[in-house]
Amino acid sequence: MKLTLLLPLLGLPLLGAAQTDDQTRYMTNVFNSGFGPVARSGYEVQGSPLLLAAWTPAELMLPGNAKPVSARVKYDVVRQELRVLRPAGDSVAVSAAQVKSFTLASGLGAPRHFVPFSSPGAPGGFAEVLSPGTNLQLLKYWDKVVEKSAGGGSAYASTAVTSTYADHAKYYLLAPGGRLAEVRPKRASLQEALAAYPAALAALKARKGSLNSEAELRDAVAALDPVVTKAP
Repeated sequence: MKLTLLLPLLGLPLLGAAQTDDQTRYMTNVFNSGFGPVARSGYEVQGSPLLLAAWTPAELMLPGNAKPVSARVKYDVVRQELRVLRPAGDSVAVSAAQVKSFTLASGLGAPRHFVPFSSPGAPGGFAEVLSPGTNLQLLKYWDKVVEKSAGGGSAYASTAVTSTYADHAKYYLLAPGGRLAEVRPKRASLQEALAAYPAALAALKARKGSLNSEAELRDAVAALDPVVTKAP
C-alpha cells in the first residue's frame, strides 16, 4: 500500500523537470532569431534607464503566438524596449512593435500589465494599465529624461557637468472610440478629458474627496468607468 502511494510521488519532480525543459525549448525557439542584441548607451549617464534593476519574471504575448512566453526581463524605459534573458545567458531587445503585451510578476502586490501604445498621438513604447476598465482605462507611460547639472565643490568639479536619469512619467486616459488624452492627477485635468461624456463628467463633479495623487486618479477613473457611454 505504501509503495502504491509512493510511486506517483516519485514521478512529480520528473514531471516538473519535463515541463521546465519544454518551456526552455519553447523560449529558445521564440527568441533564437529575429531579435537584436541589447543596445548599449554611447555615453555615461548616472542612474539607470530601467524600471526595475533586477531580472523580473514576466509573461510575454507575442504576435502569432497562441500562448505566453515565460521569461525574465528588464524594462528599459529610455529606449522603450524589453531586455529578455535567454536560456543561453545572453539577452535580446524586444521593442513595442514585437510584443502584444507583457505582465511583470510582483512578489508583494498584483501583477503589472503593460501594452504597446496604439492610439493616434500616443508616444512610442509601452503603457502600464493602472485601471483596466471596460470603457475608461488609465494608462501610465514610464519614461526617463537626462538632466544635466554643474558639479560643485572644487574649482575643477564646478566646471564639470553631470548627466543623470530622472523619472518623467505621464498619464493618459483612454476613452471609447480610442480617444486618448493626457491627464494629470488634478480634478480639472480629468474634467477636461471627460468633456465629451456628460454622465461621467456629472459623476466626477459629484465625487467628493481630493484628486491629487496617482492612486486617487486611478480610483476616480475606475469609479467613472461604468457610467461612461459613447460620445455622440
